[in-house]
Amino acid sequence: MPREEPGATWQPSISRDRSHAHKSACEQSKNFRDSVLNYLQAHHLMGAVRWISEPGSTEMVTLYCTPRVLEQLQRSREFDAGRTAGLEMYT
Repeated sequence: MPREEPGATWQPSISRDRSHAHKSACEQSKNFRDSVLNYLQAHHLMGAVRWISEPGSTEMVTLYCTPRVLEQLQRSREFDAGRTAGLEMYT
């Protein structure tokens, strides 16, 4: 392994600004949440939804809803809907 030159000094790597990427991800998340809400409203399913998560930095929405809403979302080609493990599993 070659030796370092005596005059070589360590320089930290350039700090990258990630605020633009984060802002873009948050906008995409909001657009995705809006598309889920529009789908639910267009199919008259909002009455069966108890809670919907706020947009974050990923394109994901959490819903507390009836099984009928989940089935409709799973049949839709627009969304990839699934189910989380219930709390009963952890007790």
